[in-house]
Order: sequence, then C-alpha cells, then structure tokens
Amino acid sequence: MTTQPASLAREPARRWFNGWRAGAWCATALLAFQCFGFCFNARHSWAAYGHPGGWDFLTFWAASRLTLDGTPLAAYSWSAIKHVLLQLSPDIVMPGPWFYPPNFLLLVRPFALLCAPVGYALFIGLSSALFVLLIRRVLPMRSMLIWILAFPGLWLNAAQGQNACITASLALAAFLAIRTRPVLAGVFIGLLSIKPHLAILFPVALACAGMWKTFIAAAVTAVLFTTASVAVFGLDIVPEFLHGLSEANGYIASGVLPWDQTASLFATLRMAHFATGPAYVAQACQALVAVCAVAWVWRNAKSLEVRATALVAGTFMISPYIYNYDAVWLGVPLALLAARAMRDGWLRGEIAILVLAWLYPQMGDLLAKHFGFGPGPLVFASLIFVAIRRARLEAADGSTLAAFERPSER
Repeated sequence: MTTQPASLAREPARRWFNGWRAGAWCATALLAFQCFGFCFNARHSWAAYGHPGGWDFLTFWAASRLTLDGTPLAAYSWSAIKHVLLQLSPDIVMPGPWFYPPNFLLLVRPFALLCAPVGYALFIGLSSALFVLLIRRVLPMRSMLIWILAFPGLWLNAAQGQNACITASLALAAFLAIRTRPVLAGVFIGLLSIKPHLAILFPVALACAGMWKTFIAAAVTAVLFTTASVAVFGLDIVPEFLHGLSEANGYIASGVLPWDQTASLFATLRMAHFATGPAYVAQACQALVAVCAVAWVWRNAKSLEVRATALVAGTFMISPYIYNYDAVWLGVPLALLAARAMRDGWLRGEIAILVLAWLYPQMGDLLAKHFGFGPGPLVFASLIFVAIRRARLEAADGSTLAAFERPSER
C-alpha cells in the first residue's frame, strides 16, 4: 500500500479552501447576523410599540396620511405628525419631522393607503429589491450575490425605514444609462429631486463632461416633477418646505438631529466639541475640494467606474445634512470598481479602501455612538483618492475604454 505524499494530500484542501470561499463564509456570517438582528429588533418593536421599527418611515407615512386627509401643509407640522402617529399606538416611538420636498411627498403618498406596518414592509422590500437587482447587473457573477445581500448599508437603511435604496438606485440607473440613453439618464437624475442635496454635483459633473443632453433632460425632469407636486398639493406648500429646510439646518447645527447618525465632516467636528462656526468653515472647505475633484475627474476621465466613484464620494462631502443610512450609495462605486478590477486588476491599496467603504454604514454608526468618532470623511476622501489616481493613470497611458466615451464625442 502506497502512502500519498503530505504535500499532495494538502493540495486539494488548498484548492477547496481558497480566498473566495473564505470570503463567502464571512459574508454569509455577516448576512445571517444582520438578518437576525433586524428580525429580533422588529419583533421587539412590534411587541413594545405596535410597529416593527423603521421609525423614519413613520414620518413618511404620517405626512402622506395628512395629504390624503386634504391637509398637505400639515405634513410640515411636527405636532400634526405626532397626532397622526399617536393614533397608531400611544407607545409609538416618535421619529423626526418631515423636511422633504413635495416631490417626495407625492412619491410616498400611495403608501398611506396601507396600514403603517404593511406600508413599511412594502416600501423597504421594493426599494431594497430594486437596488439589489441593479447591482446584480453590474456584478452578475453568482459568487457576488452573497456580498450584495450582506452589504451593511442595505440593512441599516431597512432598519431606519429610509429612502436611500431609492436614491441610490436612481443614481446607479443614471450611470448605467448615461452612455447609450443619455436622455433617460437625465430623467433618473431629475427624479433625485426627491432629495435635492444628493443631486447637487450632477450638474457640475455633466457640464464638465459635455453631456448636455443628459443635463437638459435632468433639468426638465426636475422642473416637471416639482411642478406636478406643487399642482397636486398647492402653491402654499413651497414656503412650508423652505421653512422646513431652515428648521432642519438649525436642528443639525444644535444636535437635535443626532450627530452620531450623521456622516458629514460638520457632525464629526461637532461631536469633537468644535464650535459651530469653525465646523461650518471646515465643511465648506471640504465641499470646495469635492467640487473641484469631481469637476476634474469628469473632465479628464472617461471610464464609468472612475466618474461614478468621484461623484458619489464628492456628494457625501458636500452637505452637512447627510446620514449614515445614505451610505447605501457607496454600493454603487464599490460594485463598479470591483467589476473593473476583476477584469483589469487592482491598484495598490484599493482593496483595503473598498473593504472600509463596504463596512462603513454599520461601522460608522457604531464608532460614532460608542467612541464619538465618525469615520465618514476619511472613507469619502479615500474614494476620491481612488478616483483621482485612476483618472491620472488613464490620462497617462491613454488606455480609456471606447464603451465609456462621452456621448458628445461619438
């Protein structure tokens, strides 16, 4: 009887236990942990408060109920929101006020036709499924599905009952359509008027890239969408919305809207006990850097992955009113860069940066709550670095992909 050499006996084990399987096990464990935590919290919230969590959705639902009752202006009244929610349960956890534009109020209005728990489940289920399906178009490999489903941003957004999957899906749909269907891409960008501060860099990027069809389509869509919502709710809703913006600014400056859930540099500095003035100055300086970086990348780079990475990272560096649940958007450059790297190879340090960005939505929330430090600005600056480095390499060797040429150059 012959004995197999130990080196040969270990070889099948090496082939079986490779990096992909180890990573898949980690992602599966993280997915199971997040799923368990989500279900546990939903059950506890249902028993204690009469609703399965997702408290921010209750603001959407209550504001929409007020529009169905014929009082859309009351959506911007905190007392009116509380009155509606107390009808659900006297023990209900009170979410924040309604600060959104009438465009979003028009979008979520149909959910008020349902009871709050069903509306929450449908809202989160549909928006999450849409985001996952779009990411799968970028990463169609079977091995990547578990990583998509385990993305912490999805679960944080679902637990909050927020709309980040909708806005991130609109951004990704715009990126995917921008080459072949520039007008449709502009429509998707225009629909981001449901949360205008997330669309603020798109005009800069499109102008620098010479994508005027998309630019005009986005502007027209935003105007038409706003006009339709104002027509439905009445012209008086405009000053109510503007007053709400002023209140939101005061709340974020004073900490009424919690800084530990916020991803901005302003909130990070305020948690570190910086005064309001210097924190705003630092935020403005970071915003200026973001605008310049996005403008340069979109002017000089041609690849979709690089442009999307710069735009998403820059968007998170602009406004002080940006929250950790909005980091669902990070899934867009993560997917695009991963697909590019699996085809052409990684650059030094990119994997570490992308892992940090992938973990950020939950990690940022935990670090801010327990240690008073929000790593968001570091994550976004790192992604800007990735985009600028790749753009410089493109310019240096001229190896741009014809598939991502600007439509104006075709």
